[in-house]
Amino acid sequence: MHKNLKIAFGERLKEIRKAKGFTQERLAEVLDISQRQLTRIETGDNFPSVETLERISLYLETDLKDLFDFVWDKEYAVLSTGTDERPVFEVSVTDDVINLERYKKSIKPPSKLNEDCINIENSDKSMLKSAKNINKPITVIYKNQDGELSHIKTYYPDGTVEVAMSKEQVEADRIRKEIKQNLDKLGDDINKLNYIKLASESLDSREKLETLKSLIKGIEIILGSK
Repeated sequence: MHKNLKIAFGERLKEIRKAKGFTQERLAEVLDISQRQLTRIETGDNFPSVETLERISLYLETDLKDLFDFVWDKEYAVLSTGTDERPVFEVSVTDDVINLERYKKSIKPPSKLNEDCINIENSDKSMLKSAKNINKPITVIYKNQDGELSHIKTYYPDGTVEVAMSKEQVEADRIRKEIKQNLDKLGDDINKLNYIKLASESLDSREKLETLKSLIKGIEIILGSK
């Protein structure tokens, strides 16, 4: 288990980068950052901005939740991100409260976070106050009861909230991953692949939809005869 989220993320990014066949130099180029910046991210010295996270996910063709697929000690949840030194918290959306006391103790110099504990239902309001107090953005990574990514928000001192990863985007990524896994299982079965292709095309074509309906009836007849 890693104590530091930045280190855990950096090692996960390095693992995925190598698996995808990217050199540090090449990935830094497509991310529009320097190789030195990427090195500092992979070694856990820095944490990428929301924009860089989005580009990492895009160019490595990796879901954001997969980039955060690691175990780390939540007692060391405060970290510096990029050059902004912004606090980043990981919390569970099933918790009644977010305990900020341990985070406050870890920030140097002492922070001006709004409260010691905040209700999860009022987290947006409280995090915005805290961001204003410390005059830095605060990013919160929300996890569901299974520890999987739920959504990510960044709170800015000017009172704006940026949804870096919405619940809908997370769910869409999960569905896309499942579909890809199912397609991989089909292998070279042309009939099944053509069926999947027809089902996809039927979403935008009445003609394709009618063809799909007829095909489904035929499948039902075949399965009923077994």
